[in-house]
Amino acid sequence: MAVTNFIQTIWSKKIQDDLELKCKLVDNCLRDYEGDCKYAQSVKILGVGEPTIGTYNSSTDITIEEMSDRGQTLTIDQANYFAFYVDDINQAQSVPGLKEKYQEKAVHGLAVARDTYVANLIKGVTTAANVTTAAGRTEANVKTAIDSAIVALRERNFDEEGVIEITPDVYNIFKNQLITLSTNNPEYIKKGIVGVYDGFDVIMSNNMAKDTSGATKYAYCDVRGKKAIAFAGQINEVEALRSEKRFKDIVRGLDTFGSKVIDEARIQVVKVPLAA
Repeated sequence: MAVTNFIQTIWSKKIQDDLELKCKLVDNCLRDYEGDCKYAQSVKILGVGEPTIGTYNSSTDITIEEMSDRGQTLTIDQANYFAFYVDDINQAQSVPGLKEKYQEKAVHGLAVARDTYVANLIKGVTTAANVTTAAGRTEANVKTAIDSAIVALRERNFDEEGVIEITPDVYNIFKNQLITLSTNNPEYIKKGIVGVYDGFDVIMSNNMAKDTSGATKYAYCDVRGKKAIAFAGQINEVEALRSEKRFKDIVRGLDTFGSKVIDEARIQVVKVPLAA
């Protein structure tokens, strides 16, 4: 029997909406450039240079300058899919809660893939001025490193909403320094916010990148603004079809996205040694 009653729009929108809630690191990225994100497409990120500020003198002509174009290209070059068997797609759509259970499994894997990609971009910020290393795994050392990272951002005229993103391990070391938020606030919980420090929301994520290759192993945490990294993504396809090899239906979907560090002045990496 052919699959005839699959509601593609509802499945696609639900998975996209759930992804927005599940992705913690992606949630702290610039999302102004999302739209029809097809694989291998490019998105133009607009940007212009800073004008020169001159001293005015009524006896001298002012200088008119051309504004430089600092636009960047964000390539949609990541594509992840899911595909699973369903005994009966009509039943999956009609039984309350069953469709959501199927979608939940797909969303979790896609969210991890998105956040892991962003975490590796953070790890890739290697400019010496953008990296602060904690001297050791003590609360005092972690606090000193995060304080230094915040100062480094503020000395670059950082004036936007910012976050501190840390691993569960670093949270355990640093948690006594945080202003506790009400655990009854579901919006904070969904976003992974575990507290506030020096005006920054603190996000705990298990997807932060690590370096386990050297003699000293590190977790790559960060302090950043929401304009440091751009992200654009979309669930492109969700479809159902009848399996040729089994008496079952198949549901499959494609998530395409791209992400890029667009302003390193708005991010400071904090390297914290891992436990031996």
